Amino acid sequence: MRTTRWIACAAVVVALLAGCSDSGEDEENPGAKDGKRTGPSPSAEATPPGTQLEVPTLYDTGRGWESTEEGTQLPLPRTGAVAVYWERPGEGGPDEHGFTVLDAATGEKRWSSVPVSPLGSTNLPYIRATVDGKEYLAVWSSGTTDDDAVNRGREIVAIDIFPADSSGDGVQPVHVEVDGEGKVRDGGAGLLVESGDDTVVAVDPATGDTTEYGIDDQEPPADCPQCESSWEVRGLTANGLLMGTSIDIDYSGFWVPGGWTSADLRPKGVDPDGSPIAQVISDDLLVVDWGQERNTDAIVWSAVDSASGETLATVRCEGDTTPIDDHMSANGRYLVHGGRVFDLEEGTGVCYERTDSTNPVEFQLATDEGVVYGNAINSEGFSSSGRPVQLDMRTGKIQEFDDVNIDFPFGDTAGFGLFWDEASRTMVAYPHAS
Repeated sequence: MRTTRWIACAAVVVALLAGCSDSGEDEENPGAKDGKRTGPSPSAEATPPGTQLEVPTLYDTGRGWESTEEGTQLPLPRTGAVAVYWERPGEGGPDEHGFTVLDAATGEKRWSSVPVSPLGSTNLPYIRATVDGKEYLAVWSSGTTDDDAVNRGREIVAIDIFPADSSGDGVQPVHVEVDGEGKVRDGGAGLLVESGDDTVVAVDPATGDTTEYGIDDQEPPADCPQCESSWEVRGLTANGLLMGTSIDIDYSGFWVPGGWTSADLRPKGVDPDGSPIAQVISDDLLVVDWGQERNTDAIVWSAVDSASGETLATVRCEGDTTPIDDHMSANGRYLVHGGRVFDLEEGTGVCYERTDSTNPVEFQLATDEGVVYGNAINSEGFSSSGRPVQLDMRTGKIQEFDDVNIDFPFGDTAGFGLFWDEASRTMVAYPHAS
């Protein structure tokens, strides 16, 4: 039986996470050792994947599937799938790109796209977007179209969008062309095409419909009529643009024109003259760093519904902020944000930041059950090392793994963890243990 160590709780800001135990063995999974499950044997019908990794005890390595599809693996948690973004040489032209999407529970191919080629260069960035609960895959490029020896053509931004729940081979994209030069990003409630001038174009990934917004036409917040001198687009909500200001004026809020402003959401105790920072997470979700709470050293963070301005969860964190890596559990309940994990159903959260007595944790992934994986970072001088840990949001206990080389999943959906084995260049999926 593997012994485990429980790490002292750091700035846990949630009543139901009632502290950490100082003892204990892995009572739920007897026989586990060094992160590998050695409990009940799989059924006789199950065929273990050939790739066997050292994984957390949540996963059963005696069952599952594996794939050697070449490309970049992109988990699609809401769809219960994983996409592989591939590239291959084109015949006498630019490289071709496309997606192959596998079922996360079986490894079987759900669909594959037609190949698409970029305009202007071989660069074809991909975007994963979630809008109205549906996931989309998109690629974009900018360049000249309809040009020949006589005609100069026109500068456009071309976007090819694939619904993640497609089926079959040779899936055709929703093709969108926006005039002019620009860049495309996931704005939240749609794709945003930004050209650096006084307009932005929102693209609905479901239909390809575009909406042009004049930045100068947006309504400033009531408490900052001069904001139009220095405003910028931060994202897109279901009710319009999310606006903010650059740093050269004395206003640091953000707002949805005609809707809510950051002043409406500010938690009690936060300095009203602070500089809140909003980050778009998905189509309807922001994370806001409100800055320091008055008369304390705590930093207040909130998860906010971007359409309504409703605060979904709040957490107070003491210590220095860790690097930020965002991840949502497939069911949308748990949000990982650097050293913070929000429980959007309970409206609470937990922090593991760097303090005088604790090392920070960089969380990477949350499962639907509230099991969260990450690394506690111990920095000494110019070097740092990570120790793998597991947080259970249901109990508030954080556990250090004995095996420092344990493999964490890069995705978890449909009851399966998705892992990558660099040595064999293989993607392997193990189901949650019974």
